[in-house]
Amino acid sequence: MSLYSTDKSRLRRRGSEIVEVALILSVAIITFIGILDIGSVVFLIQGLTERARAGARYGVVNTPFSAGNIRNVVVYGNSGGTGNPLLNLKTSVVTVTNPSFGDNVSAVQVVISGYQYHFFTPLISGDKTLPNIEVSLTQEGP
Repeated sequence: MSLYSTDKSRLRRRGSEIVEVALILSVAIITFIGILDIGSVVFLIQGLTERARAGARYGVVNTPFSAGNIRNVVVYGNSGGTGNPLLNLKTSVVTVTNPSFGDNVSAVQVVISGYQYHFFTPLISGDKTLPNIEVSLTQEGP
């Protein structure tokens, strides 16, 4: 009789160990995927910021002002608009303006807005819109 109760106790402990491992493993996997998602978003925002800076630099250095060429530099890395888009950018999410401040001083402003990112982390998975990326550089006229 005691042999039977010992086996039953051992089975109960083994069952509870399996449940504990399943719970801990699920939390660990969700946390790991979340860390990967956050790292990817930080990397992507930095890359988008660099693309906007490259476009603004191009607009400041090259005259006359051409919003189309600047947009191509942001999206494709060249003013001709050839090649594959960088970071899956689309020209529709890039806005280029040239505000004037008077006294021959103006700026080149590049804004990337409405960029979609697909999250994989459970509970927040799906497409989300990243915050706007805005870069402005001033240029002086002749």
